[in-house]
Amino acid sequence: MFLSCTPLTFLPASPFGTSILYLTTSLVTNYSASVPSALRFTQPPVTLTNTTFCNVTVTYTHPGQHDTVIVEAWLPMENPSWNERLQAVGGGGFAPGRLALSYEAMKGALGDGYATVTTDAGVGGSQEPSAWALLSEGNVDWGRLRSLASVSLDDEV
Repeated sequence: MFLSCTPLTFLPASPFGTSILYLTTSLVTNYSASVPSALRFTQPPVTLTNTTFCNVTVTYTHPGQHDTVIVEAWLPMENPSWNERLQAVGGGGFAPGRLALSYEAMKGALGDGYATVTTDAGVGGSQEPSAWALLSEGNVDWGRLRSLASVSLDDEV
């Protein structure tokens, strides 16, 4: 997989029912990091050394839903290091991805040879639902709940 890490490489890929607001790319070179097994749960520790990847960040909306969803993907740029698989990371309960622990998981995935992706599911960086789940007292924001539960997960891949 030899890509050009420019926005033009990835446009106009817009999932059905979405409208892209922003798409940015950033070539990351000579990236080194260590992820201990304590942050990988079922996998051994991994160390990345002088890794090169393309960070693609897409901000989009579902027209009429008044939402803003951010998806971030790290795509290996060196063919020998990519296993031709994708690992989506992050989320659990009412917390989306794009949190500190998700970035550790992305480092681990990259170290294992995966392209990796995470999303904020349109609810931002909140780790619990009080900041986004209600439109008003007793009135659930069904659009954001659906986005967190399934829609954003389908969109990100």
